Amino acid sequence: MLDYPKIAQSLNIPDLEQRLKAKSRARRLVDVRRALSAILVEQGYSVREIAAELCRPHSTVVHFVQTHESLVITDTDYQHLVHQLKEITQWQS
Repeated sequence: MLDYPKIAQSLNIPDLEQRLKAKSRARRLVDVRRALSAILVEQGYSVREIAAELCRPHSTVVHFVQTHESLVITDTDYQHLVHQLKEITQWQS
């Protein structure tokens, strides 16, 4: 579903897959999870599939998708992250 090595290299986050699936609540990792969740929903993946991929409850993924919209409008750093992730994941859909 996700090319973790490519995403990790682009974002310069070593061990990205393990970090995303861990319990860390570091803002940068939460933003990556949130953005990936929204992008994957746009690509047609179900909330349950995304939740399984990120090792999160499905309700967390629903929350990520809901909060994604307001962050894209108000947070320029988050906008940049989303743009970067969309470029990486567009060929995977």
